[in-house]
Amino acid sequence: MSDLEERRDQARDQQQQAVHASAPLFVRACPGAGKTRVLVDRHCHTPSGRRRTGRALLSFTNVAADELRERCTGQGGRTDLTVFPHYIGTFDSFLWRYLVRPFLPAAPSWQHVLSWDHVPGAIVGPRKVPLPAFDFRYDPATQHTSVAWPTSGQYLHNSQLTEDDYLDRARTARERLWQTNGYMTGLEVRIAALQHAGDPACTDLLAHRFFEIIVDEAQDCSALDLAILARLHRAGIPLVIVADADQGIYEWNDARPEDLHQFTQHIGDHLELTGNWRSSPTICQLAATLRPAARRTPDIAVGDQHDAARPLLLLPYGKHRRRISALTNSTDASEAFTAWAAHADIDAADCLALAYRNTAVPKARTRPAPQLPKDQNAVALAWAAAVFSAADAPPVSRAHALAVATTFLREYWYPDAPGTLTELLTQRGLTPAVLRRRAAAFLYALPAVDEAPARQWRKQARLVLQDQMPPAPAIAPAPPKLLTLANADLDQPVRSLIGLPEQTDEATSARPMRSSSIHQAKGSEAEAVLIHLPKPQDITGLIDAWTSPSTDTASSELLRVYYVAITRARSLLALTYPYSKHGDLIALLDAHRIEHQTETAPPAP
Repeated sequence: MSDLEERRDQARDQQQQAVHASAPLFVRACPGAGKTRVLVDRHCHTPSGRRRTGRALLSFTNVAADELRERCTGQGGRTDLTVFPHYIGTFDSFLWRYLVRPFLPAAPSWQHVLSWDHVPGAIVGPRKVPLPAFDFRYDPATQHTSVAWPTSGQYLHNSQLTEDDYLDRARTARERLWQTNGYMTGLEVRIAALQHAGDPACTDLLAHRFFEIIVDEAQDCSALDLAILARLHRAGIPLVIVADADQGIYEWNDARPEDLHQFTQHIGDHLELTGNWRSSPTICQLAATLRPAARRTPDIAVGDQHDAARPLLLLPYGKHRRRISALTNSTDASEAFTAWAAHADIDAADCLALAYRNTAVPKARTRPAPQLPKDQNAVALAWAAAVFSAADAPPVSRAHALAVATTFLREYWYPDAPGTLTELLTQRGLTPAVLRRRAAAFLYALPAVDEAPARQWRKQARLVLQDQMPPAPAIAPAPPKLLTLANADLDQPVRSLIGLPEQTDEATSARPMRSSSIHQAKGSEAEAVLIHLPKPQDITGLIDAWTSPSTDTASSELLRVYYVAITRARSLLALTYPYSKHGDLIALLDAHRIEHQTETAPPAP
């Protein structure tokens, strides 16, 4: 048996242990470990036939939940595992469906919303500050909700009300929308779920419904999420927690590796998946340098890239003293990267450009995601149509696109009807799922977003909207007047109004390189990845954190973000940065014995 086969057998053995081990269980999975396959295999080992209890598979995005569902149906051939008594969905939906909604009083008409953005009248004070501008936090230990206002400076100039006045009004507005009107965002749902998770009457029902609950991507759990899971664990509900704490990049949402570590210490068995089926040895080696010293051994490359010998590609740009790079800026570096990828027989469509922020990725030669619209007009609808038809649109953008279309349909069908959307649907015997399907069909029916003038696109979109008849018997709506458009935008290409670059013959003949922020790319992968490092003053902070013995992915979210970026690559990884920091980066790589190759121009033809 070859050395490669031995490594692969070891990786498969780890996977099989995770498939068959009994809950409660904690599985630490490295990037590319095949954890989705493990979860599907574990689920597919459920005996077929009629059951009274099921398994819940939970993730934090609809995309991940859809992938689990599709794999069970396609690869496993077990459509029975995607329906009652089993449940596959998001963590938020699970809490609402099984730990919150069944235990709420009958009135008011409760509605789970993504955010206060989707609630009419969610404004505060005479200056109409949007309620989402306020940051509400709940402390499970003290059971206290705090509120902050990060953008107060934008509203308080010459205001007769103080910041404390607005904070008090924000608390009052939230309480009214929640307790009186029945709106609950993810925070309110979690507060209620925490209370119910401590009630034996609720947890007994949950235990009779599910014989096991699996939580994937648990590094994204907030302190409140972990408090809920801790109560379920203490209630005796079998949990399987799957996570890679090194990929925890949502500290802004109160998700911290130390909280996850403390929680998992009380979980029964611990298993590790260390076989990386995605990345090359060089990429595995570089990623390991960011982890804590106790786990700095590189993951084992066992996939198709196990013998890929490509070094880390360095693409410094700009002038520094007497040394001059042919790459004058980050856009030149991006083009050089795609040229070097083509030199390695990698198509631009399988290349991915990443940066800490979307604005740091050059937009001219890449395909950026359009920005979420703020107004409800023709441009917003065009944005929604473009995003919903894009195969690589982020889940958050697709969800917002559906919300835009839903709002247009609601205003067209029931323009003067009082009450919330949930109340309108209930009165007509409809479900939110019906409206979502109609909204999706509406978006697909809209004209393509191209170089046509906005007035022409709006005319066609109005005809499509006018064809959208209400799903229940009703008087035909009047012709829609919803698609407002500024006079200055009438003759502008609708494509440019939503933030997409102009199409050219070159751009239409080949798919461009994808681009996004690192946070948006979490969960994705590409054959070749280019990471745009920050400006010189910020690179210094990154290198200092990388080289300091007191910082690693356990203590620095900055390092965790770049850990996620590095581990998206399969065979080719490149870094681009100002030439002034080239020496510092070379010294860091040499200290870790990372093989690298510096290029200051595209490859020779």
